[in-house]
Amino acid sequence: MNKFHHILHGLQLSRLKKFTHLIPKSFKSWERTLDYAVAHRDEFEKLLPPDFSWALLYELETKRLFILNLAALGILEKVLQAQRDGLDVNQYMMDEAIRQDKEPDDSFGWAGGHDGRFSEADVMAITYATQAAYACMSTYGHYLNDLVKLVREGRDKNSNAFFHAVSIDRTVLGCPTFAARHARAEFFREKPFLLRFRKAVKGQPHIALTQHRDLKTLLQLFHEMNTLKNFSIDEADLLFITELKVYQDRGKDPARSLMRFIQRWRAEKETAT
Repeated sequence: MNKFHHILHGLQLSRLKKFTHLIPKSFKSWERTLDYAVAHRDEFEKLLPPDFSWALLYELETKRLFILNLAALGILEKVLQAQRDGLDVNQYMMDEAIRQDKEPDDSFGWAGGHDGRFSEADVMAITYATQAAYACMSTYGHYLNDLVKLVREGRDKNSNAFFHAVSIDRTVLGCPTFAARHARAEFFREKPFLLRFRKAVKGQPHIALTQHRDLKTLLQLFHEMNTLKNFSIDEADLLFITELKVYQDRGKDPARSLMRFIQRWRAEKETAT
């Protein structure tokens, strides 16, 4: 698939296909993890300190949160070594995810993460925040930490970033930026904000927003690789519909429908950042 060379930037299409199949699986895996924690709460409670929380992690730059996650899991040095060896980091991470899915390393022994600095509670908190950040990106097109940043910098004029974040993880209200915004609304009796606040705390993202999560994850990947802008309608059709099968091949003109989806996604990205 040489025609994709200027888009994939070294990524192997065959590996990208396998990774794409893992995206929905990864979201389900996290839900199973939380279900397991609920079923074995007494065991988990022994590992958690009284002040167990992850809200402060949402104040970090997104990249720092992801680096912290790698460090907590004890794989940061492997990623850094891959980079030093001149490997494509995105390809390396994909290959590791594929390998772990195919042949889980049961012998892997966690020993406190990077330099033994992390506790089990640290890993749980950091992993939760990281998963929420990805869930937010695959729903609204923005990492949760980036939404917090918009609120912190006063660039959330219509409060969409605030309420989108709350709909993904209500614990975000515990981070200083969101606590301060809520307090100001209470102090000045901002009735529209407070009415929306009550609904947001009880609600979830609209079901329509939870569709195409795998496609939005891939769009984010190519956005970060700075190649999404290079896609033509035919290339998007061939890659996302024919090869990766992350967009429906039905309707009068699925290729044009897909391109409109991508253009709306990019426009939202550009106006919010």
